[in-house]
This record gives sequence, C-alpha cells and structure tokens, in this order.
Amino acid sequence: MRRFLQGLFSRPKEPADILLNHLDKLGGSEARYVDVSDEQAQPRMNVAIYQGCPTVGAITGFTIGLSHFHPPGGAHRELTISMRGSDDAWALACGCVAFQLRESSPFECGHTVDFKERIAKSSEMSAFLIVHPRHIHAKDALVDLGVRRVEIVELLPIYQKEMAWLRAGGNVKTLLEALPTAVGMDPRRTVFGGCA
Repeated sequence: MRRFLQGLFSRPKEPADILLNHLDKLGGSEARYVDVSDEQAQPRMNVAIYQGCPTVGAITGFTIGLSHFHPPGGAHRELTISMRGSDDAWALACGCVAFQLRESSPFECGHTVDFKERIAKSSEMSAFLIVHPRHIHAKDALVDLGVRRVEIVELLPIYQKEMAWLRAGGNVKTLLEALPTAVGMDPRRTVFGGCA
C-alpha cells in the first residue's frame, strides 16, 4: 500500500533517472559506474558497466553523458559495447572514444573510429565500427527523456585491416553478415576474410 501511495504522489522522474533506469533494464542489473572524464570536464562522462550482459560470460558498457553533446548534424546519442569476457577495458575504451570525440563526431552508423592502439590486452583489434545495437531491440535503442530523445548506438570492435577495407569502400552489410553477434563479441575472432 505504501508503494502505491508513493507512486500517486511522486514527482516526475528526471531525465538522468529515466536513462539510468532504462540502462539497468537493458543490463539486467544495477551497473558499476566509472568516470572517464578529464578532471575539469563538465558535464562529466561516465560508463555504466554490466557483467553477464547480454549473455553469461560477457560484459556490456554504456556511456552516460555523451547525449549532452550534439555536434552539427548529429543527434543525442549514447554508445554501447558488448564483448565476451570480463575485461573492463572494452567498456572504458567506449567511454574514452565518447569523451574524446564528444564535440566533433555525430557517431553515425557505418562510420569507423581508429582507436590507434589495442583496445584490450586480449585482442589485436584497435578500431570500431558504429552500428545499430545488435543485442538490443530497436525500440529499446531509443530513450525518450522528455527533454530530448536519446539513441543508443553500438561500437563494434574491428581490426585495422577491416577498418581500412571499409574506408576504401568495403560494404558494412557484408562485414556484419560475416560477424553475427556471437562472433562479433569474441575478442579473439579472426580477421574478416573478405577484406584481404
């Protein structure tokens, strides 16, 4: 009864609460938060890290704060990444990319990002392809915060050779067909043969 009464008289949720609750729903639990901002940066950029998402033995990270920025031609976006294993490096790299490119990149699907070094010790991958989330239903990739709508896009880790192939005109759809979600989440997967 108390919960019912609180629901009747509670104030509307703040946009941050709506986003965090949505991410917890997608992550299946409460997140661990890591600040990835420079010391003086405002607003802050964080990463919400979920273990065991989207499957047991995997890790998922979501940025929190990127959607405050929207470069010309860009939308309000947050990034996500999912990889097998428990290495936070994947989620932290996602946050680093968001923080470094927050005022210059629209983070449009089909674009690539050169991380310029290994993303994690367990892998030789050092770049990302921005795609529509592959483990999140399309309706859950859009979050209405009341003051703005936020789109979640995924950073798919790729090899330098794959990034070069894509930048030279390689077909994103062909690469994605060769990397179904389970394969794309493998930090030790082989390089896509079509880019040789």
